Amino acid sequence: MHLARIRWFIVCFLAAPLLLLSADAAEQSRPAGPEARRAAARPGSVDDLPISPTNRAEAPVALIPYPRKVEWHEGFIDLDTVVPIVPSDIPGKENIDFVKATLHELLSGAGCRIASGQDPVPEGAASIVLVLGSVRGTIYSSEAYRLVCSEGLVLITAPETSGLYYALQTLRQLIGQRDGKPSIPCCTIIDWPAFRFRGFMHDVGRNYQTMAFLKRQLEIFARFKLNVFHFHLTDNPGFRIESRTFPQLNAEENYRATRNPGKFYTYAEINELIEFCHKRHILVIPEIDMPGHSEYFAETFGTEMQSEEGLRIVEAILAEFCDNVDLPFIHIGSDEVRIKNPEFLGRVTALLRSRGKDVIVWRPGGLPDEEVITQLWARGTTKDLVDVRFLDSRANYINHMDPLVGPVRAFMQQPCRRERGNTMALGGILCCWPDNNIVDEEDTLRQTPVFPATLAFAERIWRGARRNAEENWAKLPPRGTAAFEEYAAFERDLIAIRDRFFADEPFPYVRQTEIPWKLIGPFDHEGRFDAAFGPEEAIKERYDSAGKSFEWLPGEAIGGTIHINHFFGFAGHLPARSRGTVYALTYLHSDREQEAGFWIQFGTPSTSARRNGGNPPEGKWSSFDSRIWINGRRVAPPAWQNPGPLGPRIKEKEIAFTNEGYHFRDPARVMLKKGWNEILVRAPFGKAPGYRGGKWMFTCIPVSWDGRRARELGGVRFSTDVSSADK
Repeated sequence: MHLARIRWFIVCFLAAPLLLLSADAAEQSRPAGPEARRAAARPGSVDDLPISPTNRAEAPVALIPYPRKVEWHEGFIDLDTVVPIVPSDIPGKENIDFVKATLHELLSGAGCRIASGQDPVPEGAASIVLVLGSVRGTIYSSEAYRLVCSEGLVLITAPETSGLYYALQTLRQLIGQRDGKPSIPCCTIIDWPAFRFRGFMHDVGRNYQTMAFLKRQLEIFARFKLNVFHFHLTDNPGFRIESRTFPQLNAEENYRATRNPGKFYTYAEINELIEFCHKRHILVIPEIDMPGHSEYFAETFGTEMQSEEGLRIVEAILAEFCDNVDLPFIHIGSDEVRIKNPEFLGRVTALLRSRGKDVIVWRPGGLPDEEVITQLWARGTTKDLVDVRFLDSRANYINHMDPLVGPVRAFMQQPCRRERGNTMALGGILCCWPDNNIVDEEDTLRQTPVFPATLAFAERIWRGARRNAEENWAKLPPRGTAAFEEYAAFERDLIAIRDRFFADEPFPYVRQTEIPWKLIGPFDHEGRFDAAFGPEEAIKERYDSAGKSFEWLPGEAIGGTIHINHFFGFAGHLPARSRGTVYALTYLHSDREQEAGFWIQFGTPSTSARRNGGNPPEGKWSSFDSRIWINGRRVAPPAWQNPGPLGPRIKEKEIAFTNEGYHFRDPARVMLKKGWNEILVRAPFGKAPGYRGGKWMFTCIPVSWDGRRARELGGVRFSTDVSSADK
């Protein structure tokens, strides 16, 4: 009898009852009514199981999201030759063929030789066996899996094909190179998600993205166990859905001229994307925004959506969409608009429910009734609602995020403000709203930290969080704390995953947990941003200015980006203040003389309408005459391609970004000497012409730059201990 068949019988014995769907998983998959949802949400339910701490520091490989339970064993399994064994001919089990294809794809990509289970197997070959069965020790999730690697056998068990698929994504990260051959560490993993909905949103209403570009991203998101794509299809600049009833909605003249006029998705394309996502266990949630965010509608029909004529048109649009696209959820927006027609949301909701759809709305926004799902944004809350299902999108939008702080923000927030979801707290969706005009769709990834932020969000929405660390939404915790060590361990994995799987993708993040700063101030500049204070003359422990005494603040600020005050009111490194000049100091030790790139910025621009008050003036780093010195030599700013204020907001939205952000321009070049190098930053803040308020912050971090991507600069370390630094 062939080796593979022997192993198959062994597996059948170990995994019994084989090919049986867990009754608990089946029960969870059934739609829950209001009473069942209320019962599941009560304290003490099975959903309130505590989150186990990670043993990430012990892990021999980088994993994101890190599994819920991992035991690392001695040794490795050689995967030079592999026999994959996957169940087949399973009635009612969708996507098993795609699971098989995924396994073959990842094994081939890892350099494994794949042998057939029907042919003689070379001595020493390993088997990877996938079976369907219950997973003990989980909380009855259909997406759970168990992965055991031991003695030449990788056994993966899951109650559904979704669990098998997610196990393979973990397997993809587990396989590495050892002695020039693919191998996997021996381990036992039991894993399941904290939340049912784990999503990402793209706004293609403002900036169209091709299907190929979307699929490329969705393939990546699926590999990190995200399972929802929120497809924001319409917004002020245009209607991105084919309309057979009203073809004028697709006419170029009814789109904003600067926003891909006439670009929309046919029903065939939308359904193809839905099938693409379905294979990867991603649910597509389309959003047709109404009655706000609909300038295209008034442009096309000469009436508002909330008029009786407009409402009839909206109903016809939705009916056509439901006739051509079969999805369980439809998002109708309803935010940032005054609801003047009290019948509007009720009629739209009734129509969609008559077609079997579950309706989602934004909050703050309209609320037709308490049977809808409400999606929280900004400071949205459910405190005044009773038994309303909700999704959490309060993790800040990616378009507002600084690339270095965005992952910190996503990592430190507790989704739904609870350790794990239930039938009310469904999960979360991370949103990308680049309101500004994007000329090249690739700039969506270059100018916003889509991948670094999404990986941090994927970690948190899969594992859950023990607490909501609001004090660290805009800054790293102090070194030596448990929260800092947890993020530092995640950052190590983030860097390793970046290098393994994102070599050809924009990924603007480098290691920053090793960079400390000392801060002093704020000195009162009295509106004169060029005012110089004591630290510019000499580094001392204490300074006197305007009758006040200033000392370096106790403790250290950690990171490549430091928020002094955050423009959304999140805690920065100083108490909230409207103006002043703050200095930051650190020392960089280089083991040799070398030219280094530096990411430098004073107020990272948001790609939502340039939400940091316009561009820097020519010849300056910011509107506030911010400055940086390295070894006493002032670092010159770049030649800005769009310097200074750009005019009214609607006009500036149409001027595409070019080199305004440190992560999408060439780094500043600085010659470092061997030994200690002093870095001094001056960061004033206040009111300036053309400035509407924004971020009091700076970025300064050395990088290695190959002309396309940034990586960590080698041979350097940092300290703020000026007494021991041999300058």
